[in-house]
Amino acid sequence: MIHYLKIRNFGAIKEEAEINFEVAEGVEEDAYEQVMADGRKLLKLAYIYGANASGKTTFLQAFEFLRKLLLKPIENKAGELAFDPFLFCEQAYKKHSYMEMSFYKEGLRYVYSVNFNKQSVLDERLVFYQTVRPTELFTRETDLEKRLAKIQFGSRIKIPAREKDLLEGNTLHNNTVLGAYAKTNADIPELEELNKWLNTYFLGLITSANNLTEVTAQLIDRNPGINSWINDFLNKADRQIMSVQVPESNDQIGMPLEDAFHNEFKNSILGTDRKFASSAGVAGITNVKYYGGPSERRIEFIHQVGKEDRYALSIQKESSGTKRYFGLGGPLYELIHGSHIVCIDELETSLHPDLMKHFLQVFLMNSTYSQLLITTHNFSLMADQDFIRRDALWFSEKAVDGSVSLFAASDFDTTTLRKEANLINAYKAGRLGAKPNLGSPYITQ
Repeated sequence: MIHYLKIRNFGAIKEEAEINFEVAEGVEEDAYEQVMADGRKLLKLAYIYGANASGKTTFLQAFEFLRKLLLKPIENKAGELAFDPFLFCEQAYKKHSYMEMSFYKEGLRYVYSVNFNKQSVLDERLVFYQTVRPTELFTRETDLEKRLAKIQFGSRIKIPAREKDLLEGNTLHNNTVLGAYAKTNADIPELEELNKWLNTYFLGLITSANNLTEVTAQLIDRNPGINSWINDFLNKADRQIMSVQVPESNDQIGMPLEDAFHNEFKNSILGTDRKFASSAGVAGITNVKYYGGPSERRIEFIHQVGKEDRYALSIQKESSGTKRYFGLGGPLYELIHGSHIVCIDELETSLHPDLMKHFLQVFLMNSTYSQLLITTHNFSLMADQDFIRRDALWFSEKAVDGSVSLFAASDFDTTTLRKEANLINAYKAGRLGAKPNLGSPYITQ
């Protein structure tokens, strides 16, 4: 599980900002929490609120950038890292960026840090904690003039010279060590286990524009047992829907496959290394066709009308909310039945507030070591003091210089936000910040 991510000079984030999943002191234990082997309690769910263009999505993009940096290395020395630093300043591209992630793998805490710019990974370090003192796994420095990386493993990590040289030779100046290991035929057990964990835990970023229909449909292709779970999931949202029929992927008619959802997430959630993946991985599918559009295969929802009558309705005739909920069902199934993190931007898209809340409740009550990080404008969630926690509630706010800051509701002292205060009233009144400053609705010319 993720403990925290610190970010500096990334997109709209200028000064260091931190999203932290650690449970605050004095909060009553509930379904939000999971206890680590060292006793630290982490949250399974966190929300980010804020006005439009306040930087909410940037924090999700930071997780996605780091995932790609560690798992999807650039293939040549001329490639640049896919990000922009904070641009509202002089010589923006000369300033270094920084990320630091603390996470738990099989009960052991790791801390990974990396300095980088648009062209290169400047340095990085990975340590782990078997005791209160950190043990170094590796450090890396880059000679920018020669564009060569130098890797040093900790004294307690025994790496054969051949394996070290092979890895070092593949670590381009614009790759991380773990990214380079992902494409290196080397046997380094410590890195092998981390690579497997990262590939499994980080499922990717879902945006409001992503059509998840095919993501969920392909999960059902690979594990038909998911279908009955999806049926129950949808029935709770719409009592008329009794089941969903998803034909095999070779039983399609219509238009050819296109990018209904960005490839990185599909490869991550449905990659051939997953336990239920078929021999035809997502990246290799070229003959799958769909009915009614590039991202809608022939899927039918069975509706019960009255006591006995049942009718099949094509997914293209269902509401946007039903399509969205079906699409979200696949990622939710994965979160509940495995250990993963998913970032979802504007989860409320096409969903009734009660349905969005139900989705989050299903996740909280049925998941174990998975995590969800979402952005949302649905502040009705704050109305339920028994549901939303202050240490899980974050606010993103833009300053006059264009930079963004992040702060939690639990950070406010009692003079601003009393313990018994109503969160939604405090937010509407502007005491928590992170609201748009709209001014008068009149526009003069």
